[in-house]
Amino acid sequence: MIFTINGVDITPFIAFGGLQYSLNDVDAPNTGRSMDATMHRARVASKVRWDVTCRPLKTDEVQTVLNAIEPEWVTVMYTNPMTGYAITKTMYSNNRKAKFMMHRNGANGGYDLWQIDAFPLIER
Repeated sequence: MIFTINGVDITPFIAFGGLQYSLNDVDAPNTGRSMDATMHRARVASKVRWDVTCRPLKTDEVQTVLNAIEPEWVTVMYTNPMTGYAITKTMYSNNRKAKFMMHRNGANGGYDLWQIDAFPLIER
């Protein structure tokens, strides 16, 4: 599986089962049901969306992920589940949230753990 954002490989940060792919149709404005209940549809395009959930992350890891998805537009390369081949798309993310979970004591003074809320990557 390939999953990079602006060249940053984020696969080590993804939770088990933390990638959800969807292909969403964009319909023309006249799409809908007529008075006889027949569905009339005009698909204009299909757009990819990934919902990404990360495992608990150390401070340097959370910085890597948040900085990768911060730009208005990002380049995402991933293994296309429909073909098995790598594909690159321009996408955006929104609603980026991270919460402090806990400080873990350890050898070298310990470390902080963070959780990033699941975030979308939506095709332009």
